[in-house]
Amino acid sequence: MNIVSLFAGCGGLDLGFERAGFKIIWANEFDTSIHDTYKLNHPYTVLNTADIRTVPASDIPDCDGIIGGPPCQSWSEGGNQRGIHDPRGRLFFDYIRIVKEKKPKFFVIENVPGILEERHKASLSCIITGLKEAGYKVTYELLNAADYKIPQDRIRVFFIGVRSDLSNKYVFPDSVNYPRITLRQAIGDIKEQPRLYNLEQVQSENLLRLNHDVYIGPYDAKYMSRNRVRGWDEVSFTMQAQARNAPQHPQAPKMEFISSSQRRFVKGSEHLYRRLSVRECARIQTFPDDFKFLYSNVTDGYKMVGNAVPPRLAWYLAIQMKKAFSNEMTVDSNEIKTINPEILKEIPISKIIKQYSTTIIKNTKVKSIDDKIELTEENITEDLDKHVLLGLVKSDNTHMFANRSAKIYYTGKKFPMCIALNKLFYFMPYIKGKGIRDLYFIKIARIGSKQEVHPDSDDADIRLVFEIEYVRQLYRKFIPVHLNIWRTFTDTTLSALVRLNEYYEVI
Repeated sequence: MNIVSLFAGCGGLDLGFERAGFKIIWANEFDTSIHDTYKLNHPYTVLNTADIRTVPASDIPDCDGIIGGPPCQSWSEGGNQRGIHDPRGRLFFDYIRIVKEKKPKFFVIENVPGILEERHKASLSCIITGLKEAGYKVTYELLNAADYKIPQDRIRVFFIGVRSDLSNKYVFPDSVNYPRITLRQAIGDIKEQPRLYNLEQVQSENLLRLNHDVYIGPYDAKYMSRNRVRGWDEVSFTMQAQARNAPQHPQAPKMEFISSSQRRFVKGSEHLYRRLSVRECARIQTFPDDFKFLYSNVTDGYKMVGNAVPPRLAWYLAIQMKKAFSNEMTVDSNEIKTINPEILKEIPISKIIKQYSTTIIKNTKVKSIDDKIELTEENITEDLDKHVLLGLVKSDNTHMFANRSAKIYYTGKKFPMCIALNKLFYFMPYIKGKGIRDLYFIKIARIGSKQEVHPDSDDADIRLVFEIEYVRQLYRKFIPVHLNIWRTFTDTTLSALVRLNEYYEVI
């Protein structure tokens, strides 16, 4: 199937689709600092370099699909948050214009999670309405790249559209249930010393390791306001488009906590601190080592890498598109083997009874978390490894969690076997259409029924019941995370949830 790529950047999304068997026949990218890199790595694609606002749809070849990510700065936490009131935000409508006129069979749009925020609700509704009126069935979902064998936490929203006159249906890829890929696995073999740059021009390529160049400009107060180091056995922070915001190399110890708005490099270890190089960032983004980034200013290298969709994630999305259009493309056996996650077995609650007659969990609350302090890895160290169950709240229970009066959370008639019940300590309700925000303590997990919450219900079937107690509001606003087990549950840790403050302010 033939693909047109808009806002192509260096072509991370394009590369993933190419590897899945799609043909990128035409692409548009306006940024002159990216053109040479795109042309070098996508030699068979026609690159149009005009301002997309001036490109008539008639100049774009007919295609089966359109992919791309309109500029995200207008919607991002690090940007100005002006949405469609920013000229860059309005570029979304040029994407819609071209989709409407070219009528491809499908489209894929990538953007930052900020576009889903309440402040952009009207803009988001306008965008989705425009896509639907263009003749498409639209669905969207938040995905974390780390769930797809990519060594970084990177949360992005993907909008998928399939033309309304087609019966094909797109299903987002399930999380891949392998151990997460760590920084050690991703960049541990890069032993060469990088070249160091501030404002100097890059005159030649690095012959020891391609693009192994590091920006050594100053660190501002915002950068030093939180820890920027992930360890060798962790996944990375999100790759950033601005060189000054690149994460630190895992050779350094985690930054020392001074206050809620200040960290510092550990004394005596200052020599170990440096930003990740362009090549290390590219590895973490899953670009192959032979993908060459061309730049005379090292900051342009970081920009190209940081703005890209990780090619491996793009591949997973593309394979799902192949499955959706199996009448036109074939998913081979190796692809099926790779994309099919380990089967998540379910266990009927009736079988849990045989193992636990009544009480399954009875937790002791070991530490109270002050609702008025900033929740960081430093001030709740003893609780960080506690497991947290994220659970979708049924619509008839939403009001109880909204006003925090809920005392019980009950499941359906089956429960995933991959969740170790005896390890659960906290619970966070997932409100459909919003996400997670509030943290609850699990006092007891036992066998019960829906009638405990809804006495008038005719449903007397046994359920798994969690007796819960509100602890605190964990985030300033709802976070629409991806529920990676049946799109109903996620089993995570408090540490992983605290790390989400990379995207969202924690109280």
